Amino acid sequence: MFEDEFSELQADMVDICNEYSKGLADKIFIYAANEGMILTQHFYCINNKVLDCQELNKSELNIEFDVSDDCQEQVLDILNEDIQKIQSICEKYKQPVPKLMKLVYEPKTKKFNADYKYDNQTTDDISVFDNDDKWFEEEKAKLEGGNAVPTGKYKA
Repeated sequence: MFEDEFSELQADMVDICNEYSKGLADKIFIYAANEGMILTQHFYCINNKVLDCQELNKSELNIEFDVSDDCQEQVLDILNEDIQKIQSICEKYKQPVPKLMKLVYEPKTKKFNADYKYDNQTTDDISVFDNDDKWFEEEKAKLEGGNAVPTGKYKA
């Protein structure tokens, strides 16, 4: 059944990111674009800080996270495979394929939210990387409030 298979793959994406953050994230954010090329990214809210995947050791939790290139690559490989499988499932059941998925999971409350876009989100001037950076900056501004210092070209 379409919904079950689709949900199972999203759960797999959340599980690998939860494992990457050792189950300590307050929120897990997964960005997955599929517009001719697949781009997946993941970032986290830990200890009231929004951190990119390679920044988890800045969480001040006194825990060493494995943020090695090898570990990050393994996570991205799984996320990319899941996006390819989601595309296959959508095609199998003749459902529209999401061009963009923004998944947010809160491990402590098990709250899950997903935002899907079915139209291309890129233009000649805006890439999938720009859209990912923009979402990161938006979430950082929301969660950290006045303490957020925009780092990308998108200023909150």
